[in-house]
Amino acid sequence: MENSKTLSQLTSETLAGKELRDYKTAIKGNLLLPGDKDYEKSRKVWNGMIDRRPVMITKCHNKRDIQKALEFARNHELSVSVKGGGHHVAGTAVLDQGMMIDLSDMKDIRIDLESRSVIVQPGVTWAELDKETEKHHFAVPGGVVSSTGVAGLTLGGGMGWLRRKYGLSCDNLLSAEVISARGEILQVNEHSHSDLFWAIRGGGGGYGIVSSFHFKLCPLPPEVMVCMVFYPATETKKILEFYRELAPTLVEEASTFLIYGTLPDEPFIPKESHGEDYLLIAGMYAGDKKQGERVFQPLRKISKPIADLSGPIKYTVWQTNFDADYPKEKLNYYWKSLFLNELSDQSIEKFIELGKNRPSKLTTVDIWQLGGAIDKVRPSESAYPHRNSGYLLGIESNWEKHLSNDKNIAWTRLAVKNFLSLSEGHSYLNFEDEGPENLKAALGRHHLKLQEIKRQYDPDHILF
Repeated sequence: MENSKTLSQLTSETLAGKELRDYKTAIKGNLLLPGDKDYEKSRKVWNGMIDRRPVMITKCHNKRDIQKALEFARNHELSVSVKGGGHHVAGTAVLDQGMMIDLSDMKDIRIDLESRSVIVQPGVTWAELDKETEKHHFAVPGGVVSSTGVAGLTLGGGMGWLRRKYGLSCDNLLSAEVISARGEILQVNEHSHSDLFWAIRGGGGGYGIVSSFHFKLCPLPPEVMVCMVFYPATETKKILEFYRELAPTLVEEASTFLIYGTLPDEPFIPKESHGEDYLLIAGMYAGDKKQGERVFQPLRKISKPIADLSGPIKYTVWQTNFDADYPKEKLNYYWKSLFLNELSDQSIEKFIELGKNRPSKLTTVDIWQLGGAIDKVRPSESAYPHRNSGYLLGIESNWEKHLSNDKNIAWTRLAVKNFLSLSEGHSYLNFEDEGPENLKAALGRHHLKLQEIKRQYDPDHILF
């Protein structure tokens, strides 16, 4: 909503806060105002660079609370942001001046083994969901950092270790319960409000508030085989040339990606290599671990590794492997991405150049292998438009708070600009900020259709 009000305006219009008190009584959850205990904690999100202050925060406990929150926001012309896991790099969970609807306390998980499905509330993280599904040797395809929220990742697509075998998170969504901006509770699936169901599978948030997700469960063995090989960055050209020949031959059970970064001072890295640049080949095999070992063997022998941590591991443990690299609130993050059809010689050269010139040692430049099950869904079937792309270039700028935001952001934007001639200019929504041009790049051919759906379900543009 264009004219969001300040708290002083709001309280003067509500009889010295009488409506605020009535609203607080009407909800089961909590109402937090600036100065209240837990307000500061609730407004914080994963990205330490995001520092926004809502007029109020409604911590919802159930869908009736969500309805009440939306009603209050409509009545007082407040824009609304929605927080699930609060992990999105652009910090869309929180906005200045408006109301944040915080769903992080809504954590119910209900597994139905007969139908091989699970219903998940929007405050659940992937670590919490994985813990429950693993008990029954199932998983829902998630991301690669376990503290990420299920809701946000799914709405933006959802790319993780199971992507080539079972597709994206949004591809495994069977139905959802969505509360519209008007407060209507909608059961959304292929046959009911199918346009909205289409939109929430990869089109991002803002079309309604999803109060529960109904996912298909995918079988997974108790242990999976993973590849985790650190090579010297000086071998990057040789490794990428080998990788681009091998990658198209990999079976769908294998999902891999490559990371160019700087080695940490960790015991699993030889001391003489601490602080040196590396190229990591990371992968997971979603099937028999012995077969996975054979599949990954060529990737472990391209050159002499600095360290090879490959081996069988529980899926839930592997899901936490990169968590320490992305601490909540402690670092500033700004990410960009581009889809690539191939790893051309020029792409490899530019990738190496980016890796060498990173302004922060915590920044990484990544190549995600795509294909497999992702491409078995037609582009028209969901709002996620990027089927049939070979790779995703991810530029993950991560830096300590005392370093320059402007310098790191400018480098990231320039890095993408330098790669544009090698792509069609499309990006991954979960790695983008909310500028109009960025959204068009991420939503591609579906951008106009999604705008129409937005106007239908949120005509006053209440949802941020």
